[in-house]
Amino acid sequence: MRKIKAAVIRQQGGPFQIEDLMQDDPRSDEVRVRIVAVGMCHTDMVARDQLYAVPLPVALGHEGSGVV
Repeated sequence: MRKIKAAVIRQQGGPFQIEDLMQDDPRSDEVRVRIVAVGMCHTDMVARDQLYAVPLPVALGHEGSGVV
């Protein structure tokens, strides 16, 4: 397991909060990517506002760039 930082939403329409989380080690069919920067897009806002239901809490920010 590894400690990471993530933008987390805990309630509908709530603020993005940068939190420390624990991430599982990669499985045999996965790679670990060191994220250097991430963009927040309309999909993240839609998830935050629950315009389509996503389980909360949720870590958002899927437009990342980094190092494999």
